Amino acid sequence: MATTTTVQLSAGITPGYTHVGGLGDGSAKKASEFLVINHALYHTRWKATFHNHIVHHLLALWALGASPEEIQGMWDYNQSYQTLIETGQTAPSQGKNLKDPLVYKECLGDNSCYSNFLSFFEEKIVEIGVTATIKEYLLKGDEVAKSVFCRMYSDLMHPIISLGCGLEFQQPGLVAEALAGACVHETWPELFLLPTEDYVRSHKPVPCRSLLDTINSLHDDDAIRNGVKHTDPFNKLVDGLLTRVTGEQLAHHLAQFQVNPDPEDLQRKMTDLMYTSMYVVAAAQHPGKRVALDFVTLHSATTSAFYPVILAQDGLSDQDKARILEAGARTSAAMYAACGSPALDARRIHDYQPLYPEHGWPELIHRSIVYRDEGHAAKLIRALYSTEQLGEPALGFPISKADLITIAHMGMDSVEMAFDKTKGNRRPAAAPGIIKRIGHGGETVVNNMTRWIFYGGLEHSWDHVPELEVAVRS
Repeated sequence: MATTTTVQLSAGITPGYTHVGGLGDGSAKKASEFLVINHALYHTRWKATFHNHIVHHLLALWALGASPEEIQGMWDYNQSYQTLIETGQTAPSQGKNLKDPLVYKECLGDNSCYSNFLSFFEEKIVEIGVTATIKEYLLKGDEVAKSVFCRMYSDLMHPIISLGCGLEFQQPGLVAEALAGACVHETWPELFLLPTEDYVRSHKPVPCRSLLDTINSLHDDDAIRNGVKHTDPFNKLVDGLLTRVTGEQLAHHLAQFQVNPDPEDLQRKMTDLMYTSMYVVAAAQHPGKRVALDFVTLHSATTSAFYPVILAQDGLSDQDKARILEAGARTSAAMYAACGSPALDARRIHDYQPLYPEHGWPELIHRSIVYRDEGHAAKLIRALYSTEQLGEPALGFPISKADLITIAHMGMDSVEMAFDKTKGNRRPAAAPGIIKRIGHGGETVVNNMTRWIFYGGLEHSWDHVPELEVAVRS
């Protein structure tokens, strides 16, 4: 049985909400072993900046049917550059008594307090259980819980992905990791999430629109579309867009996506959110360039795999579930705006010619399992596979259920072609300097800069991607 310090996966009890058939005991044992090691030894961030994706990757591999050998290979590939918990902890953070509300609040946002928060939430989950801990420290609605809630959506939504992992696979220790990780993240999503909640309360009734309509309204707002520059620092949402556009300006648009706290609307808006996330990451292409996916909006797509898990939590109220969906959708829309609000073209999906058209889901899933990265490819394929289980999107949506496998082809073809010796993407000119500055793990960062685009609506973001060999039909 899983505890706050152990992980126990099994095909019969914890296969995941979205999984393939034939999951094996050997794979469960191997993934559980590595998840326990990661929990005990490694910080939620490595080099205090980059995210530890081991939990996300291993669980995606497990649910997609990876063999013990494949799980071992990906562990070996990604484990070596992680930061030990004690390395990321400074002396003043040791012995922090987080049971003191003032100390707890003081430690929020302090990366060196990760182990303190981890121990705190491990103990709290043993004391009151997973659901009660989440409701008390994430969803309670007081000032501190609101702060942690917003931190869940920081840094490409990594903390909420981690929470989804813990809940989906019923692992209390991974829930503790997710809550601890959120607590040491920055709180900047509150700059637009809280004003949006305030806007909805003070401007009733706010017309409710689909997420795609909300995104289109962001694109049509000149101040927002031009609110990010290529020369802005890397986190172009907080250090670019939010320096030129206020949270209140964003709230006017983001408030259009609302979820009523009833089962029918929860299901309808979840479907809208998942399909829109898949559409945006695939349709935001550059005319005349080979297909590539944006690393920023990619995280909206991979996060969406966990929304069915949230809706399946009996211990959460419909109001809690609605708030989580709204925050996910609004953060995804803000991330799209931070990418320069790129134009979306459904033809790039409808007209796409896969490199291996004979491949179905089993082959695409296997390609994602063996692809050497930190798990983004496997997570994308699983999220697309999860979305397919929902049925069709709303009438008039630009893509259908049948297009999801095409997007899976686009994803795998693009990341595999990125390193082709003759037709691959160009390696960043700054690669040697990046590797020297980061040290161990720097090659991982450079590889991401090569295989993905970043902030694809901005000037120069596609410079490293080759031209299309054959023009798309008009």
